[in-house]
Amino acid sequence: MGSRKMLMTTAMVALLVLPLAACSSSMRIKSARLCQAGGGTYSGNTCNPGTANAKSATQMCQAHGGVYISDLDMCEMPQ
Repeated sequence: MGSRKMLMTTAMVALLVLPLAACSSSMRIKSARLCQAGGGTYSGNTCNPGTANAKSATQMCQAHGGVYISDLDMCEMPQ
């Protein structure tokens, strides 16, 4: 049930960001914000969801269909 809540929270964040990026072919979300939206804590480029399944920023981004930009510590996702 925790992953369902994380997915719903992430979807809500994406829906809130969507109007701001309506003219763009992609959108960027900070890795920390993506992690925190799912109820995790972000430290050292790793999202710690409170379970043994910590994910790196790259893994977290790729799980949402995005491309991780390490210089900006952001996830770019197609719209």
